[in-house]
Amino acid sequence: MKSKQKINVIDMTYVNRSVRKDVDSDFITYLRHFISNELILKLIDDYCLGVTHSGDVIFFEIDIDGRCRTGKIMKYNPETGHRVKDEAMPFKINWVHSELKKTGELPPSWNVTQCLFGEHLLRKYPDKKVALVEAEKTAVICAAYMPEYIWLATGGKSQLNDRVKVLAGREVIAFPDLDAMDEWSKRAASYPEIGIKISRLLLERTNPSERNSGRDLADWIIEWTTNSTKEKKL
Repeated sequence: MKSKQKINVIDMTYVNRSVRKDVDSDFITYLRHFISNELILKLIDDYCLGVTHSGDVIFFEIDIDGRCRTGKIMKYNPETGHRVKDEAMPFKINWVHSELKKTGELPPSWNVTQCLFGEHLLRKYPDKKVALVEAEKTAVICAAYMPEYIWLATGGKSQLNDRVKVLAGREVIAFPDLDAMDEWSKRAASYPEIGIKISRLLLERTNPSERNSGRDLADWIIEWTTNSTKEKKL
């Protein structure tokens, strides 16, 4: 019989001291261009959005049992919302567990077991439908505009995997990036017990040239927002 994988976790103290409503990350500064302060505070609270001393955002991965698995540390341009990639980092992304290993606060033997970004919200909102996207940024922005769903992120195109098993029993609709439609359709079919529906919204709302760009749902929402004649923030 296969033994159950051990799950290493990070003390929530690190999360609590990183989630601040009095200091903006560059990502939050960007959101302020089109989202109201009241809603931003709710997003910070719901998603436990952290901030580093240098203004990077921390997308903590907290599972359905309230355990912090890790946190993805990302740099954003506060004006454009585009990622700022650090060429000194081989994978262009830093992680909380990696930083804690460097300082000796986690042992070298500590291994990460990831979960869906936003997974902890499944318990907070037991009756909401689930919407699945690739990027954490997309999940947060979509949560602002379509709060009737719990917006969760896999963290990457290839990361629609066994992490989604936690969604069994929930109604789930996935919004793949335009360049991931086929891959996500195949991956979702591997979990018939969940019955993940694949949305074609982006395909229906974009033109052929845009479909080769890899745009995601947040790109479309932001474009719609900035081109809107409405003057009030959401």
